[in-house]
Parts: sequence; structure tokens; C-alpha cells
Amino acid sequence: MDTEGLSSSDDGRSPSAQEADEYMQRIRSLPVEQVLGDVMFSLLNAAQVKLGRRDARLLIDVSTVAHEHARPYLPAELCKQLDQMLGELRLGQVNAEGHASQQGEPEQNDLDRLPTPPLAGAEEPSASRAPGKPTPARPTEQPDDAPQL
Repeated sequence: MDTEGLSSSDDGRSPSAQEADEYMQRIRSLPVEQVLGDVMFSLLNAAQVKLGRRDARLLIDVSTVAHEHARPYLPAELCKQLDQMLGELRLGQVNAEGHASQQGEPEQNDLDRLPTPPLAGAEEPSASRAPGKPTPARPTEQPDDAPQL
């Protein structure tokens, strides 16, 4: 995906209305799996660069949740690549956190606290859903004192 298509040019001028329209048409015509793949790989690349930092953990968690939600709409090969990258990044993060904790001080622009992990069980295990198979709808939970319909 050409995300540079709408940025300012080298001479500093803003894109024209026609350039903006052409960029939007290119994005609109892309298959969703390409857009999702580009977004996921951007998140995972950022997480790899930030390994050992708290914000890397957040990027890995966000990528995991997004991947599990999008899994039924992605090709099997892309899911396999994402699963492999996420596994490697999780291991790398644990190792890098061990080294970072020995240094003591957090790096500049890192999060001030560890991110809360995604809710366990919020998504079905990935093995139970094949790519291309939509996630079954879940009933909406209501508080005990909510009126029953």
C-alpha cells in the first residue's frame, strides 16, 4: 500500500485535491487483506524495533487482538506469517524485558506503566477458527439489574 501518496511533496507543498482523490481511490480499490496485512506488518515492525520497552508489549497485544478479529477474512498464508511473527516477538519481548530490567531506567518516550494484557478468553483460540470462516455472533451480556427483553 502506498501510504506516501498523500504526504507533502519534497518541495513542501500540500497535495492537491486531485492527488488526494486519486490516493483515496487507490486505497478504496485495494483488497482488504492487503490493507490489513500492511497495517499488521507496520505494527509488528514497530514492536520489533521497540523490543524490551513497555510500548513494544502494547504493540504486540494490539496486533494480536487485531489479528484474531481479522483472521476469518485473511488468507491462510498471511495468518501463518502473522502467527509466526507474533510468536517470535513475544519470545523476543520476554528476553529483552529481562535485559531492560537490569538497566533500571525506562527509555525516553516509553509508556509509564506496563500495558494491561487483553482479556483472556475475549477471542476464541486461533486453532478453532479457520481463515475465511466468520466468527459466530456472541450474545450481548447484560448486567443483572438490566430489564429483560
